[in-house]
Amino acid sequence: MELRWLESFVIVAEELHFARAADRLHLAPSALSAQVRALESHLGVRLIDRGRRTRPALTSAGRLFLEEARLTLAQAARAEAVGRRAGRGELGHAEIAYVASAAFSGVLTDVLTRCAALDTHLTVQVRELETPAQLEALSCGDVDVGFLRWRPEYPAGVATTCLLTEEVVLALPDGAPLAAYEAVPAAELRHEQFVAPHFAEEYGCRDQILEVADQGGFSPRCAPPVRDFIAALTLVGGGLAVALVPDSLRRVRVPGVAYRPLADVPLTTRLVGAYRRGETSPAVRGVIRRLRESAADAPAVDRPHA
Repeated sequence: MELRWLESFVIVAEELHFARAADRLHLAPSALSAQVRALESHLGVRLIDRGRRTRPALTSAGRLFLEEARLTLAQAARAEAVGRRAGRGELGHAEIAYVASAAFSGVLTDVLTRCAALDTHLTVQVRELETPAQLEALSCGDVDVGFLRWRPEYPAGVATTCLLTEEVVLALPDGAPLAAYEAVPAAELRHEQFVAPHFAEEYGCRDQILEVADQGGFSPRCAPPVRDFIAALTLVGGGLAVALVPDSLRRVRVPGVAYRPLADVPLTTRLVGAYRRGETSPAVRGVIRRLRESAADAPAVDRPHA
């Protein structure tokens, strides 16, 4: 049974006039009549009485069938709309992972806002995940898009887009003498203990500490590494260490923590969006497009001091 047969039958039933129904369908009356007959033959029942001197009329079977035909056509139209919207990435599901520090940069929320602004019915699941676990999950398909700190290399099949480049600042106890500086010279950190996320998870933290120590002329003392920047700030607030953190973490109001720029060591860090090369899901490709739009609109170095 063809949908065009149903459409022809419904229009004839509405008009009860083959010529007018044919005009609505842009068909010749003979072609329209042939389609209705084909439907009746398929069903094995007459749906329309065709009087020579009277207008066509629905049979009892035709009246019953009319409602079902309308429902079938409506469902087919909905199915077509869903298929087209899914093809445009407006429907579907995407799994997004992020490192804790990315949640405070504003980039993740900007990408999600861009997705929502398209009036889509895209379902997005977000979860915090450490960088190595993100890259593994991307590779095996458990995660579709990741927000993580830059690394020098990535697994085969994973592509990245730089979303944000920001200044690295010093987080220190707000009651420490160093808090009196507007910008802290590297040499003043010679007696401090540094804390950073696990070096295997946050590439570059150890190198940044070594660069500060080299500029200040000392060998750094490092506390045992912690899980993420939030854990590092907790130790800083307790007066146990200082930390080099992305400038966006100024938004994190941890009691006892102050933030100061470095006076003589210009350090930056990058937040990247990661995804699979050759992604086939239209929904995920839609998120990736929004991610790239966000990257294109971002300033080269973001310094959100609010």
